[in-house]
Amino acid sequence: MAGRVAQLSLFVVAIVIGILLVGQLRSQAPSIQLSSLSAQELSALIQTLSARNVELGEALAELREQIRSYEVAEVQGQSTLDLTEAELERHAAFGGLRGVDGQGVVITIEGVSDPTPINDIIYELRGAGAEAIAVDQIRVTARSVATLGAGVIEIDGRPLGRTVEIRAIGSPEGLNSALRRPGGILTLLEQSIGAQFAIEPRTSLRVPATERDLAPQAARPVE
Repeated sequence: MAGRVAQLSLFVVAIVIGILLVGQLRSQAPSIQLSSLSAQELSALIQTLSARNVELGEALAELREQIRSYEVAEVQGQSTLDLTEAELERHAAFGGLRGVDGQGVVITIEGVSDPTPINDIIYELRGAGAEAIAVDQIRVTARSVATLGAGVIEIDGRPLGRTVEIRAIGSPEGLNSALRRPGGILTLLEQSIGAQFAIEPRTSLRVPATERDLAPQAARPVE
């Protein structure tokens, strides 16, 4: 819209410039037409032309200023739109609607038959600053929780394998330290349930988008 207005303003400026040129040409009319005018009439004509030139000059300056304001508004509007789209994309990615990649850790778990350890590890990873988590390629969102299904552990209604793989994007050192600290979650789980855990830092790994519908059922935006 701003671009069309600017083009229209340029067209108007061209017309004004044309009027000024026509005025100049008319002011250079043959002297025989001016010779019939009296000194008083010539003086009045000069004053009229001078005042008209001032008016046209002011109108031209105003149109040019409008064009500059439209151009600035168009650039700023596009920049604001780009920033808004980037912000929405960022929220969508880390909310689970987009897949993400980055550095992090891969945790392999064997010998778990109860969903509680899976939930405990997810909770520990979130507390350690994990930005995105997936369990067996199932994206973990705010609604995700491990449950015991028909003899298998499930997340979002999807069964997990006998060997569970958890991917977490974040600082590899920070996530590993949080999980492996003395008296931490993995130490307690190894001692209590006899499961085996392996942590592998990765400089690059990918976490997929969720396949779950994240539209709220009860909550409504506050206007």
